[in-house]
Amino acid sequence: MKTVSRFTALAAVLLASSSAFAADWSSNSVTYAYAPHQSEPGVSDKVAKNILTFTSISGDKLGTNLFNIDLLKSDSADLANNGGGGAQEWYGFYQRNFSLSAMTGNKAGYGFAKDLNLTARVDAGAKNTEFAPAPRKLQLGMSAAMPVSAGFWDIGAAAYKETNHNGIVGKSVSFDVAPALNSAWAIPMAGVGTFGGFASIVGPKGKDGFGEKTATETLIRATFMFDVMGPKSGLSAGVGVEYWNNKFGCDSSIAANGNKCKATTPLALVSYKL
Repeated sequence: MKTVSRFTALAAVLLASSSAFAADWSSNSVTYAYAPHQSEPGVSDKVAKNILTFTSISGDKLGTNLFNIDLLKSDSADLANNGGGGAQEWYGFYQRNFSLSAMTGNKAGYGFAKDLNLTARVDAGAKNTEFAPAPRKLQLGMSAAMPVSAGFWDIGAAAYKETNHNGIVGKSVSFDVAPALNSAWAIPMAGVGTFGGFASIVGPKGKDGFGEKTATETLIRATFMFDVMGPKSGLSAGVGVEYWNNKFGCDSSIAANGNKCKATTPLALVSYKL
């Protein structure tokens, strides 16, 4: 309970800090994605998912805010706890970046990076399966903005802390603090579209709710979104690929069915900028 309280308190502080300054710019979008071959620990078959995402990005005089929430619907391979078809899930996060350039007035960059950011991120989610996961995550760290000519490419490192729920054994789990490496990018290509994506690597975080040691988790998603009717229309469509190994820390090398903790899936996407 103390950990959850700390999560709640820190989230409140972050939200307060972001609302203290009026946004100088903002961008909102809605995206639909179809992933036909995702994996789920405890599910032996591949899982197809429909994913609806809302993303909001804004910037003020001290840095940027990023809010993202996914609504996910699985097919019948991943059943809801009440037996009413495929499981439903929501997962969201809020990230606050504090720009050192903005706070110090240094416009010359920092070595190989054009800017450095202090980062704080809070994640939360829930899913209506028998496992009944309820992840709560906190990341505190720093990221470097790479000197790309257009768009952005950030690389960062953070301390990662997670609590979750295991409905199979009926208990909450507080994982060890683990190192995390993160990257995100969106590189526009004039007249064609945007190459975007993210990568996340989370180190071993102790034992899970079954008493098994967790393994290093790797999640990488890369997409190319083509402008539909020109970049000013706000509409884009594209394809991508997602690779997820040791999902949620489940060790795919020793799992009874390794595929349930590891998968590579193609993606089909359509997005509209509001």
